Formats: sequence, structure tokens, C-alpha cells
Amino acid sequence: MLDIAAKGGITEIVATPHYREDWKDWHKVRQVYADLTPYAQARGIDLKLGAEFYCAEFDRDHAPKYKREFSFGDDHKILFELDKYSLLSRMEERIWILQQAGLTVLIPHPERNRELQKDKRVAQRYLEMCCSFVLSTSSLTLWPLSEIGRAARRGCRQGRYEYVASDAHSPEDMARHIKILSSPRFAGLYKGPPA
Repeated sequence: MLDIAAKGGITEIVATPHYREDWKDWHKVRQVYADLTPYAQARGIDLKLGAEFYCAEFDRDHAPKYKREFSFGDDHKILFELDKYSLLSRMEERIWILQQAGLTVLIPHPERNRELQKDKRVAQRYLEMCCSFVLSTSSLTLWPLSEIGRAARRGCRQGRYEYVASDAHSPEDMARHIKILSSPRFAGLYKGPPA
């Protein structure tokens, strides 16, 4: 995957495996990251390690641990994944707790959330709460009439996404991501991060 990314001009990758409270092998994840970092650097890629937290696995008492062990960047970014039916009213307190612990909350593929698909005021509220949205480019490849695809394209046109990611789980996913990024259609659709 790193070779494909390098050939495609990718210069930064943040590996964000899904965090699970019952993980017993996080040290193995760190070891693989340490082993791959020189390989990535030799290809001109700055490889970082973070984690993606599913909202249902959130534990308010572990927010300091999340910052210490699973955040990335100087501003301690963390991916906080909403499920399809997450409601803003139930996420506000969780996001506030993460922010109070010093974490910067990124919401990956918000276009998959039903509430965000249907009400642009909800998206605005997340942005007002200082969350950042991460576009999963695979959402743009979905059937044009799918709710997820329409929400992703609408979010691009409205400039709601601060980050663009592959959600790559395989070399094929990475190749597809690079193809989307290099397409003229994507360049015309993605307006860049919010001002």
C-alpha cells in the first residue's frame, strides 16, 4: 500500500486502526508502525499512527488515555466515528469530554450518518463545536442516487470537509483513492477546507 501511495504522490498517511477496548495487541500495532516508518520515509511518506474510535465504544473516564496513547499531531487529533443512526444530541457531551481532555475531534465519513444526510443544520452544529469532517473518497464512487454519495458530494460543494482520506483497507482501496484524487471531476467538486 505504501508503494502505491508513493507512486500516486501521497506524502502523508495517518494509520488509524479501529480502537477496541478489549484490544490486547495494541503493542503489536505500535511495533508494526515502528517497523513500517523507515520504509515509508524512504518513499517520501510521513507515516503517523492514530486510532479511530467508534462512538459506541466511548468511555468518558478514558479520555486522558485516548489523548496519551491514541492521538496524533501536535493538536492531539482523534477520529471519532459516528454510526449510521448517531444523533447530535447524544454526541455533544462525548465530544465536549474529548475536547476538555485536550483532543481535537475529527469525524470520519460523516456522509454515512443519517442525521447529517438529512439536515445541513446538524453539520453546521458539529462544525460550530470545532469538529472537523474527514471525507472518505470511496463515498464519492457510490451510486449517484445513494444517500451517502449525495451527502458526500453536497459536503464537498459546501466546503465542509477539512481532510480527505482513503479509508483504505487494502492496496486496491489505496489505488482507487489515488484515482479519485487525480480525477478532474474531484478537482471540480472538492472546494477545500472550511474557511
